[in-house]
Amino acid sequence: MTVDKLAEHLIPLDSLQEAAECLKCLAHPVRLRIIDLLRRGNFTVEEVARICGLSQPATSGHLRLMQSKGLLESRRVGRSVFYSIKNGQAEKIFHCIEARYARQEKKCEVEA
Repeated sequence: MTVDKLAEHLIPLDSLQEAAECLKCLAHPVRLRIIDLLRRGNFTVEEVARICGLSQPATSGHLRLMQSKGLLESRRVGRSVFYSIKNGQAEKIFHCIEARYARQEKKCEVEA
């Protein structure tokens, strides 16, 4: 394949810019923790805050940011708003993180 033909198959820069913004959003340990939690079910802001040991305003900010990047969605049930992972995208990214870091931690615990 020629260099010119190869260039035609690359992901467009504007799409990569959007991907970079999404990855920057996830590049925060608290937000990764929230994704880890939401992989296990749908939770309200209050539940996420309590489980993750955060204040409700801080939790709302993290959830709002991830939702604005298209990673999360919310659903209102009565007075409660439940958050979940949208389309499984963040969960797929998290699987890569888990494969690299969670197993390494478990391996270190076994060796200790």
